[in-house]
Amino acid sequence: MTVPASQSPPGRATQFTVVGLTVAVFAAVVAFVTLQLRAGLREQILAGKAETLAAVASMQLANGAEALAEVGLTDAPGELLAAVLKTSKYRGVLAIRVFDAGRRFSGALPLELSDEPPSAEEWTTRPFARMRAREKLQLLAGTPSPANSHPTSERLIEAWVPLRRSEGAPLAGVAQFWIAGDELAAEFSSLDRRLALQAGIAWLAGAAVIVLVLGWAFRRLAVANLILAGRTEDLQRANRELVLAAKTSALGAVTAHLIHEIKNPLAGLEVFMAAQAEPGGREESGRELVAATELTRRLRTMINDVVGVLRDEQHGAHFELTGAELAQLTIERVRPAANLAGVRLVAEMGAEASLPGRRANLTGLVLRNLLQNAVEASPPAGIVRLTGRATKEGRWEFSVEDSGPGLAEAVRARLFQPCASTKPGGSGLGLALSQQLAQQAGGRIELVKSDAEGTCFRLVLEPGI
Repeated sequence: MTVPASQSPPGRATQFTVVGLTVAVFAAVVAFVTLQLRAGLREQILAGKAETLAAVASMQLANGAEALAEVGLTDAPGELLAAVLKTSKYRGVLAIRVFDAGRRFSGALPLELSDEPPSAEEWTTRPFARMRAREKLQLLAGTPSPANSHPTSERLIEAWVPLRRSEGAPLAGVAQFWIAGDELAAEFSSLDRRLALQAGIAWLAGAAVIVLVLGWAFRRLAVANLILAGRTEDLQRANRELVLAAKTSALGAVTAHLIHEIKNPLAGLEVFMAAQAEPGGREESGRELVAATELTRRLRTMINDVVGVLRDEQHGAHFELTGAELAQLTIERVRPAANLAGVRLVAEMGAEASLPGRRANLTGLVLRNLLQNAVEASPPAGIVRLTGRATKEGRWEFSVEDSGPGLAEAVRARLFQPCASTKPGGSGLGLALSQQLAQQAGGRIELVKSDAEGTCFRLVLEPGI
């Protein structure tokens, strides 16, 4: 079972990019809505102008119809033009053209305006108006601008108004009005400024809300990520422990270590007993009894150590040992054998960091086995050196160096594999079991060097186990 690592929250650059893009999109939306509103308001204002002209023209036609009715007439030539001329008194009207219901030209003011009938788009039953350039009116008057002249910025209002004598009456004709657009252009400019101000205020308010909301969301995301990271770390720790237990039980490795360590003392006792049984062997019985006593004490010490590890594993004891304490305990376990072999033990610890109890127990077993091998490989008056340090990254490194003749080539070829031992009574399992114990402790054993000046093994414990 594996636990996926939690994703880190977006960085500051990503957060600023997201906020900036969101504010930019919001600005585009505000601009689009503002432009649509501007176009709609302009269309309404122009339509209002045209409807006003239509109402005045209808009133003039109705007044003319009443006057004709008084004399017994229903219509008269020039009636439409007369009504439109009266309507043209509306402020700002510059020119007019009138067409009857059959789209025939009825008259214009000024007279030089074109009598070309309106297009199907302009012929309408509803009043409408639009902004046009002055050059358009000049074309209708037959006086186009010179080819080298520049278009003017002056704007005019072109309005098309249906003519009816009364509401609901048939269409009598259509009138075209050209009105000065300066006043309306000023109104449009004022409207644009107000819309721009309102859009700017709306954008600023919305942008502030967006920044606050996204900032709050990013903070909540960061907090949630920290919580998730903590839970993920706990799950990963539990996962590592489960994987560690699933690969190989530490109890099985410790038991194998116990069997291996008991075998060597028992082999020594067997040699001693064989010597006692040989003729003439009793002359040195005192010294051999001392050796047997030492082997027995060593056996009892090893059993007590392994039983202690098993007990801690079973009851889940929680304690910690510093590197110096672990080195001291390990040295004391090996010192009797070193004294008997005439070998001096030296410990150098470069850190006071601590190891949890389980790792400390397993590490102690590995170091004791390495020290025991180093003592057995060193000549009398030789030195076995134990060093240890903790790196800034939390890694532990222990080194065990002897002053022996080095390992044989065959041993180096199968260093951590079970093989035939070169020591009297050895099982060939020591380094293999030590490597297995090191793996249970979350580390590994490495051969640093092995030559005529001695052998050095390094135990590396990785952090976070």
